[in-house]
Amino acid sequence: MKKSLIALLSVIVLMVFTTAAFALHQVTATEYTPSVVKAAKAQITLGGELRVRGEFRNNTTDFENTDEDGTDGAANPRDRQAFYDQRVRLNLKATVSPNTMGFVELENGNDLDTTAGDTADGPAWGSTTEGATGIYQESNSKRGDLRVRQLYIAHQGKGLGVLSGIKAGHMLMALGNNMFYDHSKFGDDAIVFWISPADKTEISLSALKLTENSNVIHDDQNAFVLAAESAIGDISVSGDLTWVDDNGTAHKELNLYNLGLRANADLKVVRVKGDVELQTGKQKSGASNGDDLKFRGLAVMAGVEADAGPVTVRGNVAYGSGDKTDTGEKYEGFVTSLGADQRYTYIYEYRAPTAAQTSLTGGAYAGATGTGLNNTWYINAGVTAKPATDLKVSADAYYLRASKKVSDTNDLDSKAIGFELDGKVEYQIDTNLAYYVEGGYLFAGDFYKNVTAGNEDPDNAYGVRHGLLLKF
Repeated sequence: MKKSLIALLSVIVLMVFTTAAFALHQVTATEYTPSVVKAAKAQITLGGELRVRGEFRNNTTDFENTDEDGTDGAANPRDRQAFYDQRVRLNLKATVSPNTMGFVELENGNDLDTTAGDTADGPAWGSTTEGATGIYQESNSKRGDLRVRQLYIAHQGKGLGVLSGIKAGHMLMALGNNMFYDHSKFGDDAIVFWISPADKTEISLSALKLTENSNVIHDDQNAFVLAAESAIGDISVSGDLTWVDDNGTAHKELNLYNLGLRANADLKVVRVKGDVELQTGKQKSGASNGDDLKFRGLAVMAGVEADAGPVTVRGNVAYGSGDKTDTGEKYEGFVTSLGADQRYTYIYEYRAPTAAQTSLTGGAYAGATGTGLNNTWYINAGVTAKPATDLKVSADAYYLRASKKVSDTNDLDSKAIGFELDGKVEYQIDTNLAYYVEGGYLFAGDFYKNVTAGNEDPDNAYGVRHGLLLKF
């Protein structure tokens, strides 16, 4: 009897603890979810792309050839780079109704990198960690991690009497011809309201959270954009007004305004375009003498292109203002906010130090890369041809000069950036699969004495890249 009672009590205790264990996994969600939202069938579309590429560069940092002994006398001996990298993008589009959709895109970053991985093109070839065992323990490891490149909800309807909509989340953002603002590489956190009061006409208002510092005080970087565009026949016009409101520690009480006005026309024989960007505003007590620093930037661009059978010829001219070396209370350079992509030249603007004056208070020339049109003007002539249905070839020539000198020192005050030749070949191997080769050669001008060690005459710089791109 005692044994039976003990066995019965043991079963009861086991049942009590088993019930408690199951109860631990019956979690009631406390996050608020609108009761009107109900799960329904959605059309799911998957897509993405894979890219593998390799690049070689020479003299793109110091503009000095390597000597026979393996050094070039500069801070960066052997200014040559050769590497491969790879990138994966995976996206999901959920269309839940004709008026509502959600979009998510993932892109790989650096291996286990919590900072630079958010702005990296993907891991370079070659392992940073070893997963191999045995005697030779190198590589045999996975590559990269996945980051959110885009994540947003979009809805449209006619609740206001005309077609309008909202888009909110992390999305790619750019303005006009990408001269002032181009964050189409990795995107921004934003809310966009838009309305279409007439056919081929749209007005939008965007609020962007650029940087979040403390969420209890006003010390963030925000941007607000009012934009409009319209088309009549073969002519389209657009404009936008951007207010950058920066209250961070680096640029306390900075207010920058950029007005962009653009026009495009397809005249059948030729296509023409134009863009004007005007900047004003100030940074309180931002000048070197303690006064308010005033912004007075300017950029203009004009282009024309025409088709002649399988050949397209084009010409472009662009100008971005630079800052004078003796105007401490003004920054007259054209302020840009861009991504690490090629906008015009492969070497000068994309890979090498530019003529941009990045210091707002007249500091020494810093040799920044990827600065767009700041303190630069160029004349471009190019041609694109399709000798076969699966082959595309393009070539461009650029004459480049600085808008303002970056130094008052004799022999360092040249504005001659140089002359650049760029080219690209694309071959479609199969459906959605292409192989490409691209690159550029910069015949460096005397401006680059500001870069070379000892202010010597600069040597030319060049780079070439090839890759495979698969889209699906």
